[in-house]
Amino acid sequence: MVDLTRQVLSKLANQVYTEAVTAFVKKDIGSLGQLSEKFLELIKDMDVLLASDDNCLLGTWLESAKKLAKNGDERKQYEWNARTQVTMWYDSNDVNQSKLHDYANKFWSGLLEDYYLPRARLYFNEMLKSLRDKKIFKVEKWRREWIMMSHKWQQSSSEVYPVKAKGDALAISRHLLSKYFP
Repeated sequence: MVDLTRQVLSKLANQVYTEAVTAFVKKDIGSLGQLSEKFLELIKDMDVLLASDDNCLLGTWLESAKKLAKNGDERKQYEWNARTQVTMWYDSNDVNQSKLHDYANKFWSGLLEDYYLPRARLYFNEMLKSLRDKKIFKVEKWRREWIMMSHKWQQSSSEVYPVKAKGDALAISRHLLSKYFP
């Protein structure tokens, strides 16, 4: 049930994203604002949904990597490796993202909320700012901020993510399907 609902919501998110880009091209700030908020809300809702399934938790991935370590330094390195593999493999400079960004991206609770949501928010904020300021979208500025954000998240080890599901998957799925497809 969780994976099916996630797939339906991700297809909707793709549609909303395409509409947001179209609104940006048409310089329709109002529509872009509404669509970007809907996209961000979809990410949050998918994170809640995924948290209800033991198979969809970032915490499980990170903890399994850390358990392989023999000491604190290895533990940090293994966690960094695990975070990097599912996000963006390390870049060589500040502007050109790795060709392996999102190479092994996952729909996991924790990853959506703490990695993809801030990245999408940054992207849409930059799009809206460029329209408000009547200036071109500064791709290099956005990439630099995105890469810095990715590196910061990869190096963070203070957040402990759940390894046990929470919530009723069926009830959450029903709620989200009725919310987005009334």
